[in-house]
Amino acid sequence: LYNTSSYDTVETIRSLKDTVNIFLPDFKYYLSKTASEYSSAPDYVTAAKASISEMVKIAPEPVIENGIMQSGVLVRILLLPSHVAEAKLSLEYLYKTYGNSIYISLMSQYTPMPNMKKSLDRRVTHAEYYDLVNYAQRLGVENAFIQELSSSGRNYIPEFEE
Repeated sequence: LYNTSSYDTVETIRSLKDTVNIFLPDFKYYLSKTASEYSSAPDYVTAAKASISEMVKIAPEPVIENGIMQSGVLVRILLLPSHVAEAKLSLEYLYKTYGNSIYISLMSQYTPMPNMKKSLDRRVTHAEYYDLVNYAQRLGVENAFIQELSSSGRNYIPEFEE
């Protein structure tokens, strides 16, 4: 299993061809402006699209046996507060590009940390998250995971020590 932010080169993904069966990439942003502002990575969107494309070439269809994924791609979209429109663009891109040949996880678990930027200083609301979930249903997404809003909170963040 390769768990990644998707800020990988295509060459890196290709090098994993005979090693990785399941790819677990994030698709953090759809707009370069947001990627630049929040992660100082204005080229994130281009890199993520290219790396996810390569992942799908390596594992083009999900294989699930006895309820356990054996191979495939499961892309995570973490909804950020006030970013429903951008998350919808990410979702639409993934679904129109890959259809149901990938799984998509719509994540509600964003948890603000102390001293966050004003735009990121709160949790995602029920209305925001279900707007995204309902949009996925309207698009026709079948291979998706959703979360309860209770999936966010400090108790889900590991203790990091220096």
